[in-house]
Amino acid sequence: MHWRNRPLPWTLALLLPLACKEPEVAAVQNRAQQAQAALAEARAHLANGQPAPALAAVRRAATAAPDSSEPYLLMADAQRMSNNIGAAIMALKQAEALIPGTDPSIQKQLADMYLSNGNITEALSTLTTLRDSGLMTNEDVLGLARLQAKDGQMDAAFTTIEGVLRESPDDPEAKAVEAEVLLMKGDELLAANLMDKLLANNPAHTSARLLRARYFLVSGVPQMAEADLQAIEPKDAHRADVVMLRARVLLALGRAADAEAALKPLVDSEPQNAEALAWMADTALAQGRRADALSLVDRALTFRPRLARALYVRGRAQEEQNDRKSAEESYRFALSAEPRFAPVHARLWRMYLEADRKVDAFTSLERLLDMGEASLEEKVVLARLSAQLQTQMTRGMKLIDEALKKDPENAEYQEVKKQLLAVAPKPKKKPGGPVIIRGGR
Repeated sequence: MHWRNRPLPWTLALLLPLACKEPEVAAVQNRAQQAQAALAEARAHLANGQPAPALAAVRRAATAAPDSSEPYLLMADAQRMSNNIGAAIMALKQAEALIPGTDPSIQKQLADMYLSNGNITEALSTLTTLRDSGLMTNEDVLGLARLQAKDGQMDAAFTTIEGVLRESPDDPEAKAVEAEVLLMKGDELLAANLMDKLLANNPAHTSARLLRARYFLVSGVPQMAEADLQAIEPKDAHRADVVMLRARVLLALGRAADAEAALKPLVDSEPQNAEALAWMADTALAQGRRADALSLVDRALTFRPRLARALYVRGRAQEEQNDRKSAEESYRFALSAEPRFAPVHARLWRMYLEADRKVDAFTSLERLLDMGEASLEEKVVLARLSAQLQTQMTRGMKLIDEALKKDPENAEYQEVKKQLLAVAPKPKKKPGGPVIIRGGR
């Protein structure tokens, strides 16, 4: 029965295509393994802060797996680390093209990169589209409202908040953002009442604590801001936003060394947190360590090349060296990335006033007032400039009356009020004498 050992013709016909496919399957598996190995290598390089070799690895991964979005997502991270925001945005768009539908996480990354690049309009457009498509969490929607308010779009911000409040009328986070937008709009009394009510109902509400602490800080009472920060529950005390606000308060209290000590654990645990590095630079500059401050600024700008706070600290350092021209350039560069960045306006009006550029000083002070960031001192200076430039007199009178209400015996405030009254338009006198009424026939 030797025929049993011979392959039949139909068996050969079945085995032949399998034999042909085996090399193809092996090649596919080999490419997949190459892609995974390259991706693992890229992740390791990124974790070590090495964007150049990471880029080389992800390019190999993209060649081995051309239909996968993962290499392009890592490529975006590497390009961002290399400060090549344009290329990072392009890589994200390539990743999105390989994913069916709209991926909210990629859209959010795109919005973050637009913001890093100073393109607020594009970021707002991207986030608004996500909101309208119902692809955002309430937390992200409220983040959009904050961004709209920072861009001066107050009505749009309130509309965005209302969307959350319609679903959850008592949502404390939405109420806290509403109070924040009211502050930015300049409705301080309404905002303060809302903050107090939120904290009366929920003393552990961290967002409301942070907001009221910022309000106290801008109002010139950093001691009360510090008290609010100390009342934050331990579970939130080490959050990055809490730590950075604490550093800001400590700087306002003249305790720069304490501010630096508060920031150090955050910087150690998040060495690529550009905002924290910029605050650390601010504390170093406040202690007279200009070289350390500029080194920290450079590190911050490595991760976010147009970070307004880092550029602001650089400008401050240049001011200290009496390089006013370079300082103004740094400040203007910061404002090109974030036009409503209050600390820059707070420095610029002083520089302009010293150079007798009163109109420019007036404009910067107006910006601070519009953002709800003007201190009492700045409101008084704005009122004085209103008298000198003879513009916005009604608002100037309101501002000086507010200052006098807090300190009626202040000689400077009284002098500004006299200046405003001296140039205020005089009411027209009513014509005297008999009134002749003429009638027709």
